[in-house]
Amino acid sequence: MRALLSREVGDAIRDYIVEHGLKPGDALPSEGELATLLDVGKTSVREALRRLEAHGVVEVRRGRGLFVGAFSFGPLIEHLPYGLQADNVPLRQLLQARRALEEGLVCEVARVITAEDLDRLDDLVEQMRAHTVDGRVPAEVDQAFHQALFAPLGNPFVLQLIDVFWSIFRRASDRIVLDLRRPTAEDHAAIVDALRSGDRAAMTDAVARHFEDLQRSLDAEVNSPLADEVNSPLADEVKSPLADGADEPS
Repeated sequence: MRALLSREVGDAIRDYIVEHGLKPGDALPSEGELATLLDVGKTSVREALRRLEAHGVVEVRRGRGLFVGAFSFGPLIEHLPYGLQADNVPLRQLLQARRALEEGLVCEVARVITAEDLDRLDDLVEQMRAHTVDGRVPAEVDQAFHQALFAPLGNPFVLQLIDVFWSIFRRASDRIVLDLRRPTAEDHAAIVDALRSGDRAAMTDAVARHFEDLQRSLDAEVNSPLADEVNSPLADEVKSPLADGADEPS
């Protein structure tokens, strides 16, 4: 009964945020004020706030008060159902969703990308070439490329969504090792060349080829008779730095 009341109080606090048009960083009433507003005890408010803080809805700043939390997919990833994080997740579908996002947005990037942005992407491709081992790109450089590719859009939602795909894919596939024989750095270089050319068809084709290589490698591993016996870290191309306990930010 107490847990139910805590959830109801949490829902009421969410409703308060929406109804008052509060944005991330805006102050909320104090714990005592919320208890009075909602006509409940402070204990119920305190428990509800703990839940909301865990989900990133509110932020408790010690000595300063309560504030609306900044939007982040991080809490969503941490609270994914076990079934989604297990190694039997349909990885093809996850890869398909990420491909749709990046193919769909690359032409939008072309509208706003600058020469400086392209130089940054060139730099990351050169880092890939310099550090590639056995045809595999270091995970942190790969993720940095995809973040830099879509950063010109100025849309933090897109960047967080890309990070979500990285993190979920890694969590779901830690038993699979992808063997990427084709130089992945060249796939990324082709994307930059297409952006520089201004050819929209070439842009989407370059992104598609990159994901087709990933898809073929995934299919080969999943269909391998040894697939069920593999128990090793995910290949660098799809491994997120978050897996190693790094701070939050192909």
